[in-house]
Amino acid sequence: MDGIKEFDLLNSPLEGTNLIEASAGTGKTYTIANLFLRLLLEKSLTIDQILVVTFTEAATGELKERIRTRIKQALETFSLGKSEDYFLNELVERQKSPALSLQTLREALRSFDQAAIFTIHGFCLRILQENAFESSVLFDTELITEQENIKREVVEDFWRNHLYRASPLFIHYTINHKLTPEKLINMLGNRIDRPYYKIIPKAEIPDSSSLEKEYQACFEEVNKAWNKAGAEVENILRSHEGLKKDYTKNITTWIQNMDQFLSSGSNKLSSYEAYNKFTSSELKRSVKKNYSPPEHPFFKLCDNLKEKQQALEKAFGQQVVGLKYKLFNYAKEELERRKEANNVQSFDDLLIKLRRALSGEGGEELAKAIRSKFKAALIDEFQDTDPIQYDIFKKVFSKGKSILFLIGDPKQAIYGFRGADVFAYLDAASQVNHRYTLKENWRSEPDLITAINTIFGNKDHPFVYKEIKFQPARPAEKQELEVLKLDESSRQPFQLWFLNAVKLTEPGKSIPKNQAQEMIFNAVAGEIVRLLNLSRKNRAFLGKRPLKERDIAVLVRKNAEARMIQKALSALNVHSVLYSTESLFETYEALEMERIIAAIVEPNNEVFIRAALSTEMIGVKGEELENLLKDDTGWDKWLIKFKEYHNLWNERGFIVMFRRLLAELTVLTRLMSLPGGERRATNVLHLTEVLHQVSIDKKLAMTSLLNWLSEQRASGRGRKEEYQLRLESDENAVNLVTIHKSKGLEYPVVFCPFTWGGSKLAKSTELVEFHSKENNRQLTLDLGSEEEERHRMLAEKEQLAENLRLFCVARSRAEDRC
Repeated sequence: MDGIKEFDLLNSPLEGTNLIEASAGTGKTYTIANLFLRLLLEKSLTIDQILVVTFTEAATGELKERIRTRIKQALETFSLGKSEDYFLNELVERQKSPALSLQTLREALRSFDQAAIFTIHGFCLRILQENAFESSVLFDTELITEQENIKREVVEDFWRNHLYRASPLFIHYTINHKLTPEKLINMLGNRIDRPYYKIIPKAEIPDSSSLEKEYQACFEEVNKAWNKAGAEVENILRSHEGLKKDYTKNITTWIQNMDQFLSSGSNKLSSYEAYNKFTSSELKRSVKKNYSPPEHPFFKLCDNLKEKQQALEKAFGQQVVGLKYKLFNYAKEELERRKEANNVQSFDDLLIKLRRALSGEGGEELAKAIRSKFKAALIDEFQDTDPIQYDIFKKVFSKGKSILFLIGDPKQAIYGFRGADVFAYLDAASQVNHRYTLKENWRSEPDLITAINTIFGNKDHPFVYKEIKFQPARPAEKQELEVLKLDESSRQPFQLWFLNAVKLTEPGKSIPKNQAQEMIFNAVAGEIVRLLNLSRKNRAFLGKRPLKERDIAVLVRKNAEARMIQKALSALNVHSVLYSTESLFETYEALEMERIIAAIVEPNNEVFIRAALSTEMIGVKGEELENLLKDDTGWDKWLIKFKEYHNLWNERGFIVMFRRLLAELTVLTRLMSLPGGERRATNVLHLTEVLHQVSIDKKLAMTSLLNWLSEQRASGRGRKEEYQLRLESDENAVNLVTIHKSKGLEYPVVFCPFTWGGSKLAKSTELVEFHSKENNRQLTLDLGSEEEERHRMLAEKEQLAENLRLFCVARSRAEDRC
């Protein structure tokens, strides 16, 4: 492979395997559309011989429209013989037969419905269906959008098979360590859909029965000794002159803890902190200088019990690791078996099956068939690839006379949580024939581009890994931007804010995180108000027009941060709109809907009725409810009303009933009067629509629909796109967007207040996931190996690199000021 060169859209050769690194704002989609044109005209390919693949339905729609528009523009240019578009003019000049080119473009436009522009899953599905025999895929296999229900069944079966027969001691250990089926489901995540994923260590489930017996025998010894000599032990401790005050003042507490611990019995594994104060080692630490610790045989027994408990807990820890390892293997096999039995497949199965078909017997014939159909392929957003996707493209297009362009930007690889793997991109980058970059930035103003070049260009490895390089951009020559001006002058386009800890806390101490966040929320809101006030005084302009709320975006890492910014802006009477990937079922309105529907399902249950009335949707206050319960006539009216809703639902369906409830009880009007009312009303209407659709699609009766809603809320599911929060009215509002959601968007003024998030993994909650250097950077999950601490450091290094890429994506949304 040669070095990285600037891509020449008109002259770079259309051959072999190519990688184009396209930083944000450098015209990636424009490049793809023009490459498509060149392939039509220079390689004489038909519209259906050029494969274009991207990663979302939205991006697919945009690419289709942009490519179609570009073909129309080219057709017009070739018809007139000239254009103001430099690229199209040059294209006309170099064509030997303009008449043939016109014919090619007309045919491409006429047959554009046959254009092969797909998502990665759409491409795999098409190939599997067209080559069902070679891929061994049944024609009538149902494609399911999510497999969480099947996965949950698998985990719950595993839990019953292994935990229901476990010893009481081990059960208590799992309870103390919060090991639940839900936690195991979250651990599996989408990891079992990745054949390249490695789990370490290969742990067996050890037999801990002998250690349990030793612990229980020792426990009984301690219990017996305490019953016999407890008063004597207490007297020794209270009368010992050498014990420190911190110990003696708490002796009563230590005695009570010991009584409580022993009363729980030997089948319950409590924390040894309950009796630790009676161990010889602890007593030795608790005496004053030049004093000997108190002595009694009971203290030695406590030492022995602690030793037995620690040995048992170590074995139980190994047992949990063994169970988790076994679950991964069981879940992979069982999930595939159950899907096959039900004749269903997930989107990820499409990739796995196509790769399996290409790797197995007859794989080369299948690859040839795909190559004969698609002479060229343009792969968009390639930084979001994974080893399976890259392997598919490599097996198909790396041979023969295929033309393959991979277009992406490793600096914008931020979707690891969805399965994207930046190391798969780097592997591909090391194997391509030609590697290019796009250097002209069409989005940001020149001074902002210079600032970004300065920040990232002065570091050898600004994105941690040396393979991810920073290529300085330059402003596009004919760039036309509305420059932000304050008081008739342009201000510094890139600004860094520092929170001065010295002024807020004692020297050497850091500011508590929640305090720092509160200050940042208020500072950002205050600066936005300042800019808008300047605009109202005709002192802040974008080009020739005043700066508006919709020109400003605040990019955050978490939805909770967006809500706090929204709260701060609302307090200053600034309207904002939240773009979120948060689930509809995580909202407060979902909780209130569940309470109201429960009361309608069981209108004779007065507890449910009271809960429904006390919601903010219905709005009966506490004092009103108390008075209502004393008023039989008033209370009966509510009971009758809920029975009417129950009957209406039975007779005419959920949607008719709930629309009447919303109208009769003026729910939306009430919500609109509350803080964040527009957001809340939007959520209620969205929930109403979702529940109606589910009741129709799944043919759910009242109780079943209520149970479905409860499951969505309790399980944290409902991540489908149609279950994400909808946008309330965004006309003239400040945009609050998560960085992941902001990809592809751009705003004149951008605030990035939380790019300083930490890269440390919480030992108790976060899984150690890293790419193993020893195994060719294979994605690996360490459940508790001897190398776990070293692997944790590698995982934190990867987390730091991703945080830097998140910052890179956030700052690149800005056109004028960041």
